[in-house]
Parts: sequence; C-alpha cells; structure tokens
Amino acid sequence: MERNISLLYSLLFTMFLGNIVYPQASKVDIVINELGNFELQRNSIPYYIKGAGAKDHFDLLVQSGANSIRVWSTNNKAYLDSAHHYGLTVTLGLHVRPERSGMDYNDEYAVKGQIEFLKNEVLKYKDHPALLVWAIGNEVDLRYSNFKVWQTIEIIAKFIKEVDPNHPTMTVIAGVDPSKAFYIKKYCPSVDILGLNVYGSIENAGANLRKFNWDKPYIVSEWGVNGPFEAKKTSWKAKVEPPNGLKADQRLRRYKDLIEKDKERCLGSYCFLWGQKQESTATWHGMFLSNGNPTEAVDVMQFCWTGKWPDSRAPSIRDISLQDIGWRKDHILASSTKATLKIDISKYNNKKVIVEYILYPEAFSTKIGGDKQISPEPIKLEIVKQNNDELIFITPKKKGAYRIFAFVKNAKGQSSVANIPFLVE
Repeated sequence: MERNISLLYSLLFTMFLGNIVYPQASKVDIVINELGNFELQRNSIPYYIKGAGAKDHFDLLVQSGANSIRVWSTNNKAYLDSAHHYGLTVTLGLHVRPERSGMDYNDEYAVKGQIEFLKNEVLKYKDHPALLVWAIGNEVDLRYSNFKVWQTIEIIAKFIKEVDPNHPTMTVIAGVDPSKAFYIKKYCPSVDILGLNVYGSIENAGANLRKFNWDKPYIVSEWGVNGPFEAKKTSWKAKVEPPNGLKADQRLRRYKDLIEKDKERCLGSYCFLWGQKQESTATWHGMFLSNGNPTEAVDVMQFCWTGKWPDSRAPSIRDISLQDIGWRKDHILASSTKATLKIDISKYNNKKVIVEYILYPEAFSTKIGGDKQISPEPIKLEIVKQNNDELIFITPKKKGAYRIFAFVKNAKGQSSVANIPFLVE
C-alpha cells in the first residue's frame, strides 16, 4: 500500500512538472506487405493515414472518419493530448527554421543551438502515445539557396533513430523536383518518408517521385485545392479564387484518383486545412470559416474517408458572376454605381438557406509557404436589393481593389463561400 502511495505521489509530481510519464509509446513501423507495397503499421496493425492538418474541431474530424492529425511544431503539447483523447495519432513537426525567415545555415552557433533545442523536443515527446511520425522541417526548400539545411535534417533524423526506435522520420518539401529528391536521398539517409506538400502539383506527384528515383514511401503531408501561388491573377494582380463548390469537386477527385490509388508507395495523407487561415483570402484553403462554421469540404472528406455523405450536407455555391461576367474574368467597375452579383447554389437536402454578402478591400500579400498573413477588415456594403441568389449593391466611391464575398449556410451552420475581386476606377 505504501509503495502504491509512493508511486502515486511520484506520478503527480511528474505531472506537476509538465512531464507526464506515459505507460507505453506506440510502435510504428514501415514494412513491405504481402503485395510488395510499402505499408505503415502501428502496433503491428496496418495503419493507413486518413488525416488532416488540424489544431481543433477534433470531434468532427473523428466523426468524419479521420484517424490522424498533422501539426507543424512542438510549441503546444495540448494538441498531442487532445488528439490522444479523441483516439487520433499525430505527425509531429519539428520546426527547422527556413532560410527565408532569416536563418543562416553558415552560422555554426545558430545551427548547433537549433539542433540541440530540437533534440530536447524529441526527448520530451518521443513516448507520447499519440505520436505517429516525426516531420523534420516543413518546406525548408522554399526559396532556399544553402543546401547545408539538409545536414541539419539528417543530424536530427539520425538522433531520432538513436533515441526513438518506435517512430519513423520524415521531412516535408514544397512540391516535387529532381534536385530535392536527389539531395534528400543523398544527404539524409536517416529520413524514412518523404512528405509532399502538393496542391496543383499533386496531379503528377506520384509519377514524378518514381521518375526522380525516390525509392522510399511518401505521405501527402498537405494537399487540397490549387493554392493562391498557382492561381490566375487579374490585371491588377488580385488572385482569382474558384467557388467553394468547384474546390470541393477538386478535393474529391484528387483523393479518389490520385492519393487513394497509389497503394504501392503512399502511406496516406493530410488534407489542408482543417481550420481557417488567411492566405490571399480568408477562405482559400480553410475547410471552415473564420466563425467556425464547416464548409462542404468537410462533407467531401467524410465521403472520402468513409464512403458515405453526412445526413446533413452543406449547401454549395457552384458559380458566381458580377455584372453577368463569370468569376474567371476581370471585373472593372465605375465608382458609386449599381452592380449585380449572382450566385448559383446547390441546396442538396436543405429546404432553406441563408445568404450573406460582405465587402473587403483586396488583401495583397507577398507572403509564401504558410507565413502569417493579416486579414483585412470589412467595408460597409451599400445594398440596394438582396435575395438568396442575387445582390444589387452600390460600388465603393473610393477607387481601388476590392473583393466581394457571398456566404451561404443552412440551419446547422454548414456553409459555402465564393468571391469575386473587382477594381473600381
């Protein structure tokens, strides 16, 4: 009895210090299965990753059929604990500073300091029961010139091999090209998996990896719709975003035809983004709106992961036009004049939907690779007439670049969005 009390006090003291001792880490391995394909196994059971880049909405994630999340750094242990609570695993990012953020990989002191910090993070989290895969660095190859960064990746990967035999190592790159595959294969032999952040380039990612002689497995570590960096621009350099309905179609096709079909080398994927962020617009990548409402992209992922659509589906904006000109074209309007915005909505099983229109100044940004962007504040919209599929409004008096959004939702808050950038001259 005294021994049990002593153990209890020891556990409580350890928890007080913030270092919970977990009973047992999961054992994760990469094997070649009976079909000759790469396979991820967790505790000797096949484990295909049905995941999302996510930091919240875990309950809906599990309900939708997912089994894993990806986070990009170790700065918040609560993500691991919350994931474990919901039965989700975690691909845990070790944040290797990219050169574009000011990191100098010729600075031996800075490099050594970063490595020692990340080694300590590995020791801190290696036995967490939610841990699935280590992701060492995210898009360090984006706008980089110093190839010494791969030395840092290898040092950390090799260290993980020494102290944590239970979890594979991965490094994550932006897109696929022969030089990146070559450098990682040559200089990072301790990396087990290649993580691919691929948007438009997902179309040929699997074929290109084989073409570039990458002979290990891969995970599609970020994927979704074509990114702002791949989008068409207006004559005033505003990026043109497709309506949510078309983006949902794109997600569905890419999962079914590209990710799911590569059973030979793909260990699974993490859709982007199970949340919301500003990236050129506040709605480009996010599968939720800034108010927390889920969009039809969530419904699509439930279908991808489970084969079934949810009983209640989000309405979906399939098309949007301004002055009877489609969203793909430039829209240049006079100031202080009437303009008509029209949308085409698929209601699915919703008898009634609510539509809202919001006007913003254009959010021009040169940030890349997920670097933080600030959302603009809305502008007062002068409405002449409004119904569910048409808005007549007065264009702003002030010349400049603007973007008008249409939001539609059902009684449960499931939503869709579309927008059009326009220029007032």
